[in-house]
Amino acid sequence: MASTNDAAVEPPTGWVQVWFALRGCNASAFGMGAEALSPDRVRLPRAPWFPLNATKGDIFRVQAGDENKLWVQDKIQASGYCAIKLMLADDSPLGPIDTGTEAMVDKFIPLAVTGLGMFGVAVIDVPPEADLRRVRHLLDEGQHEGWWDYDELCVTDAWRTALTG
Repeated sequence: MASTNDAAVEPPTGWVQVWFALRGCNASAFGMGAEALSPDRVRLPRAPWFPLNATKGDIFRVQAGDENKLWVQDKIQASGYCAIKLMLADDSPLGPIDTGTEAMVDKFIPLAVTGLGMFGVAVIDVPPEADLRRVRHLLDEGQHEGWWDYDELCVTDAWRTALTG
């Protein structure tokens, strides 16, 4: 059971902790909550913080491992979302880490793009119906203006072909 201050917080019914194996970084695994669809299927509520070919709404097959941890095996269905990781630039005009992180995510709200961030890093979930050209333009503008740097964590063919001009 998680806690916020002194209040106990129960995880939502039908939610489970799933684990992605990591390669090539300091940690060996990344865990996050997911919606259980069946004993061996989950849907992600948001994109992970790592390039794991996973984003909001994707459905994965999971398998119980040691200590009954649910390990992500393979993607069953892609949601069409794209996941982009934003890193607040040093001396960003958006502000220090606490306000700058929130400001990065807020820049995308008018484009119907949501995200989550902390400590100068945010991951935005770009829905398939978003104006991908405008989102890409804002990403490039923010990088050019010194607001952030960004990495594409998981993108679609439509994202790759969307022109920024």
